[in-house]
Amino acid sequence: MAAEAGVSQATVTRVFSSPGLVAPDTQQRVRDAANRIGYVPNAIARSLKSQRTDIVGAVVPTQGEYWQSVLTSFSRRLADKGKQLLLFSFADADHVVDALDAVEQYRLDGLVLASSTISQEHLVRMRRPGPRVVAFNQPTATGLLPLVSVDNEAGTSALVEHVAAQGVATAMFVGGVAEASTDQMRYRGAAKSLGDLGIACPYIEAGAFTYDAGYKVASQISEGLELPDVMMVGSDEVAFGVIDGLRTAGVSVPGDVLVTGFDGLPQASWAGYDLTTLVQPIDVLVDEAIAMLLDTEDPGERSQVIPGTVYEGRTTRRIND
Repeated sequence: MAAEAGVSQATVTRVFSSPGLVAPDTQQRVRDAANRIGYVPNAIARSLKSQRTDIVGAVVPTQGEYWQSVLTSFSRRLADKGKQLLLFSFADADHVVDALDAVEQYRLDGLVLASSTISQEHLVRMRRPGPRVVAFNQPTATGLLPLVSVDNEAGTSALVEHVAAQGVATAMFVGGVAEASTDQMRYRGAAKSLGDLGIACPYIEAGAFTYDAGYKVASQISEGLELPDVMMVGSDEVAFGVIDGLRTAGVSVPGDVLVTGFDGLPQASWAGYDLTTLVQPIDVLVDEAIAMLLDTEDPGERSQVIPGTVYEGRTTRRIND
């Protein structure tokens, strides 16, 4: 390959590993030669020599629009750094251990634990020699692993401030999974802020962070409970199901009940929902996580908590406004 391009083997290596160190015309000559002879760099051989694979793993649930948006951002930003993303997915909390077992079969440059349902026991397990591990939006990792998270508690507090201005007197929090640390933090923020206003905020569990779970729990609530002035929902995807479930039951949103979400998914701004939600700065969170993974300085057990912003949609706008 080097002879075909008329350059040294070291130059060929730099073209495919660190192209910024090679002049553009030399890069083009090497790539043209590679195309002529069908040369493809051997990533395995390169990793054995450099002790680096350029692969970052992510342990993530198989379901969830939120996690899809997170993984898209991770994949794009890692590619900009010459890294590839390798997924280790699990269907539910009972199968997290299978994903963690699979991780240990690969050589990785780093690992992201991207799920709020990974237990503290499993987090402790990842405190071992090996690739650097960063928890993403996993509050229970505080003090155990490097952590990057949106400020879940302050986020729902900000939403309470918004709905309080609409004159609400009763409230309810609809979570996805009660054991999830993000659910717990979001409920804590909502309940405390509402409590400061003298408003009780019971917790209702949908059972999953999915549209179907939200739709089902909304149907049950509309049939068996007195509707509150506002239903604060722990994620956008569950909130979409809640809104459609309420509407199917003949309940107007926002005419009869206000609804908020959490995440800031693109669908939240669709005309059919226009959901008031806490928008997470996904790209900022991902950039912080990648920096912790790849920087030469060990982040230790540092936690980076980043605020979100409230998007005020139609679902908390009184009809007569």
